[in-house]
Amino acid sequence: MFKALSFMLLPLLFISLISGLVLVFVYHPSMAYDTVQKITFLYPYGEIYRKVHYFSSELFLIFLLFHVTVELSQKRITITRSSWNYSIVAFLAVIFFLFSGFVLKGDQSANAAANVTFTLIKDTPFIDTLLPLVKDTNIITYKFFIWHILFLPLILYFILLKHVRKFTIKTEYLGASLFMVVLSVLFLKMPVDVPLSAKGANLYSPWFFKGAERLLSFSIPAILVNFTLVFPIILLFLFRVVKYKNIVRVLLLIWMIFYTWVSLF
Repeated sequence: MFKALSFMLLPLLFISLISGLVLVFVYHPSMAYDTVQKITFLYPYGEIYRKVHYFSSELFLIFLLFHVTVELSQKRITITRSSWNYSIVAFLAVIFFLFSGFVLKGDQSANAAANVTFTLIKDTPFIDTLLPLVKDTNIITYKFFIWHILFLPLILYFILLKHVRKFTIKTEYLGASLFMVVLSVLFLKMPVDVPLSAKGANLYSPWFFKGAERLLSFSIPAILVNFTLVFPIILLFLFRVVKYKNIVRVLLLIWMIFYTWVSLF
C-alpha cells in the first residue's frame, strides 16, 4: 500500500510544473510582491492557479518524504546505489525548489527567509564562496527566479531520467492527485502575504526551514546550523554503504524528533 505512494509523485510534479508555467508569464522578479498581488487579486483565476501551484508542490514534497521513509524501512533495498544517490540529490533539489518558490513571493516573510539563507552561507567557511549563486546585489528574488524556472527544473529532469525507468503517469494516480489538489485549494489556505510596508507583522518561513531559523535565533553558529541541516543528507548517503543500517535509521529518527521539536517549540 505505502509503496504505491511513490506513484503519486510524477502526477503531482506534473500539476506543479503546468501551473507554474502559467504563473511565470506574468511574474517579474524586479516587482515580485506587486506582481504576486496582481496574480492573486487582478488576473482571472490567478489565485486558483497560485493555489494549485502551491498545494501541488507541498503535496509533492510530503509524498516524497513518505517515499524516502518507505524505502528506508525496507529490509532489502532493491534500487541500485547510483539510483539511490540520485534520489538524494533530487530530494535536495526539491527542497530548494520549494524554498526558492517561497522567496519569489517577495513579501516580508520571503525576504526574511532569503536573508537568513544569505547569513547561513556568508557565515560558514568555504560555503561562503557560493553566496553569489543565490544573492543579487539589487534584486533579492532575481537569482532565486533563475534557479526556480531554469536550473532546478533541468537538474530535476536529469535526475529523474537516472532514477525513474519510464515517465509514465497512470490515469488513476493523476486523478487522485488532482482530487487532493482540488480539496486543498477549496478547504485550505495559503500562508498570508505580508505587505512590505507592514510594521510589526508576524513573519513566517517554510515549515521545513523553521528549525534553521530557530537555531539561529538561539545564537547557534551558522556552521553548526548548516551541519544540522546536512546531517540527514549525510546519513542518507551512508545508508547504502554501511553494514548496520539500523544505526542510520535510529540516527535519522533522532534528528527528525530534534528538528521537529526545534521547529515547533
